[in-house]
Amino acid sequence: MDDIVCALAEPDSGKPARFESVLTELAAKFTLKSDERFVYLGRGAFGIVAMEKVEGRNRLVVREKVQYEDHHEKYAWRRELAPGISRDYTPEPDPITDLYTSEEISQFPRFRAVTGGH
Repeated sequence: MDDIVCALAEPDSGKPARFESVLTELAAKFTLKSDERFVYLGRGAFGIVAMEKVEGRNRLVVREKVQYEDHHEKYAWRRELAPGISRDYTPEPDPITDLYTSEEISQFPRFRAVTGGH
């Protein structure tokens, strides 16, 4: 996948790394058993997982967590990609009067304050 939105930050440089490249790197560092797989857990972490019987039911169990990127770091390249999604981005919206005419604003629905139980 060449989509930079799916990129992870390299631990040493912080630069974007292709998701598949990270998986290849992890596969070279860890020897998986025949029943184990890598899965992305989120926030820059992968898990080595396997199906195990737990209380008579098959469950996906994380046998080991591998933190690939520093999830506390704020990467500039990531903020630039998704400013509306990034947790550390504070939007600065234009004033409503700059977006609409006074006539358009007067047409917005008005909600009355409700008092009492009904």
